[in-house]
Amino acid sequence: MTKPLSVCFACDDKYAPYMGLAMLSVLQSADRADRFHFYILDNKISAQNKKKLAELHRKYRFGLTYIPLDEHLFARCDAKRSNWTLSIFGRYLIPKVISDDKVLYLDCDVMVRSSLRPLFEEDIRRYYVAGVPDYNVIFRGKLRERFGVSFKKEEYVNSGVLLINNKKWREENLFEKLLDFSQRHAAELLWPDQDAINVVCQHHKKILPERYNVMGYLYKPDLFLNSPRFAQIKQETRHPVIRHFHAWKKNFFVPHRSEYLTLIQNSPWPQLMPQDDIKPWAWSKIVSRYLWNHPFCFLLPKFYKRWKYRGTACLFMDA
Repeated sequence: MTKPLSVCFACDDKYAPYMGLAMLSVLQSADRADRFHFYILDNKISAQNKKKLAELHRKYRFGLTYIPLDEHLFARCDAKRSNWTLSIFGRYLIPKVISDDKVLYLDCDVMVRSSLRPLFEEDIRRYYVAGVPDYNVIFRGKLRERFGVSFKKEEYVNSGVLLINNKKWREENLFEKLLDFSQRHAAELLWPDQDAINVVCQHHKKILPERYNVMGYLYKPDLFLNSPRFAQIKQETRHPVIRHFHAWKKNFFVPHRSEYLTLIQNSPWPQLMPQDDIKPWAWSKIVSRYLWNHPFCFLLPKFYKRWKYRGTACLFMDA
């Protein structure tokens, strides 16, 4: 029997059902020979939600281990902003609490669409982590202003999907280095764990193909027209292995959302189905909101350029 692939989540009680959907997508997209062990960095997940997660065992075989998240470890990381939770720092702990040499960390807002084994087979022996560039931050995050002119902004990866070299992290005490960085720079960090991982792991990150973490920014191809990888990026978005998005949002008509709704319907969490408005009314609200924010868009040539490359859904709302 093949060794189970180790997949880790960090989650609080609020996002536990979405984590369950992510786990379900991993299991139902797996090849016949794939085996999984899920490790949950548990930030006070309720017994009720754990019981719901256990219902996945009715159809699938997998290992499941809950690891309590010690919030005191990250008390000095300034996790007080409204959009931060202590769970976001949990990935620092992965090599300390999981013995495997290689672990895949996933955010709760992902949907896996095919086997993860090719991702696990990526050779990362010389790297701390492997991840996909976060183009939204690369283009807008003022990375060199914040981290210095020598920082390779094109290698800034999104921390929502990370293949982690646990062995190398342990050998080089990366947990302590990441924690120290987050504590010393708490007031400056915009994407707290992600900034820290990218700076501390600089020169030791493997860049993965975009299909392993397809975020909304990739559905704005007009932004990549001058990139030598334009054709490749467009191709990567057609067949994502991992789609990373908030597909449960109401009236959020974006690529692959219908697949996510089917996932919800066939899960223990059917109550998460978004209550969309009827399509004509939904689109009228979406377009009206866009026009309120961009009242003269129809007079601008770039509007039509965007429409040409993005299509209607990704033009009027964030994908």
